[in-house]
Amino acid sequence: MRLSAGGSSVRGPAHVQEGAPNQDALCIRGLKGGWCIAVADGLGSRPLSHYGSARAVRLFRQLARQGSDLKHDKVGCALRDAWLNRFGARHSAYEATCIWALVDACGKGVAGQIGDGLLLVRSHGEFRVITEQRQGFGNQTLTLAQADLQTINSTDIELGRPGDGVLLMTDGISDDLIPEHLESFFEAIYQRQRRSSKRQMRQWLTRELNGWSTPRHGDDKTIAGIFRMD
Repeated sequence: MRLSAGGSSVRGPAHVQEGAPNQDALCIRGLKGGWCIAVADGLGSRPLSHYGSARAVRLFRQLARQGSDLKHDKVGCALRDAWLNRFGARHSAYEATCIWALVDACGKGVAGQIGDGLLLVRSHGEFRVITEQRQGFGNQTLTLAQADLQTINSTDIELGRPGDGVLLMTDGISDDLIPEHLESFFEAIYQRQRRSSKRQMRQWLTRELNGWSTPRHGDDKTIAGIFRMD
């Protein structure tokens, strides 16, 4: 079995114009023949959210290194607790969301989500949208600090066939996608990944995100995926 992973993160036009940092964060790391990936999005209303998102993806990588026996319904709480322990009583200035996936060398793993964005999975040829439909007002989102067992969205995954995979993206991308076209979007990313090296994939994604088809959408944009190639 051959697994491949790729991703990219770019500042949105609004942050480029303002000279503000990218509030999204990205992690893509090989792990004992498998991969761990994570994307995080800092809340724009919080002054240090770019630090909060960067810390979230690093903490997930640390959790992934602890072993492949992590249960999908435990990862989110472990990530939340580690994030809160890092920032303590000051956490409100660092608020962020996070989506993650861990796949071992046999194609088995876990994926989960706290907050907005989009989590897509294809397992044994069956495509699924793991992200639940957003509740409440469009500008309201769950953060790492607010998460609990009832609000953390997670699942076991198994990449049993070539073309299976898991794809994560922040809301700078997901808010612009048409629900009926999500599977074709997933397939397009897989097909590009199938014929690209990790570096080529990052370059292609970066060009696509910087030239996003809704240029007035000022949000940062981050995407990451793991796919089974054979």
